[in-house]
This record gives sequence, structure tokens and C-alpha cells, in this order.
Amino acid sequence: MNKVVLCGVSLFMLQACSDAKKASEVTAAYVPSSAYTSMSCNNLRAEDLRLRRSVSDMSSSVDKEYKSDKTMEAVTWILFWPAAFAMDGNDAEAAKLSQAKGEAEAIRAAMIAKNCRM
Repeated sequence: MNKVVLCGVSLFMLQACSDAKKASEVTAAYVPSSAYTSMSCNNLRAEDLRLRRSVSDMSSSVDKEYKSDKTMEAVTWILFWPAAFAMDGNDAEAAKLSQAKGEAEAIRAAMIAKNCRM
């Protein structure tokens, strides 16, 4: 019985940890391609290039925040475990990355619809 209770408490504590995500785990938010249909192919390519750079930078930021958060989580569990429940993860960075990924997908969809070279 004690083992079952200990296992249950351990699982609860692990679920209550930080919800930080790696950049590869962040999914694209839905962005309608209609916002980009009025743009020319050259403008779409330029916007696509800008977003690719931005997504790359944001991915690095999300991964950096993930590593920092997980390190802080480990230290928190060792030194002061109740504080581990208050960790907030990297939600803000992940949301920005999700939006940028969605915009990039919408631009690519608009480029395909207009038969633009990619």
C-alpha cells in the first residue's frame, strides 16, 4: 500500500513540474493564408525569408529557455522542492514561435496557390 501511495505522489510531483517545451515540440498556430493572397510572389518570398530567420532565432530562444528551466527545476527539487510547483516554463516564447510557424505555413500555402517559385 505504501508503495502505491509513494508512486502516486511521485507521479503527481512530476506532472506538477515545469511545462517547458523544446522548439521541436511547439506546433504551428493556425494562420489563414488569405492574409497573404494580395502579396506578390517577390513579397511572399521576402516575407518567407524573414520568417525563416525569425523562426530560427525563436527556436534557439525556446530551446535555451527550456534548458534553463529544466536546470532550474532540478536545482529547485534538490534545494527547495515546494518552489518547483510555481515554475512557469517557457509558454510566452513557445506561443511566439507557434505563431511564427503558423505564419510561415500560411505564406507557403499562399505561394503554392499563386504558383510562385520557392
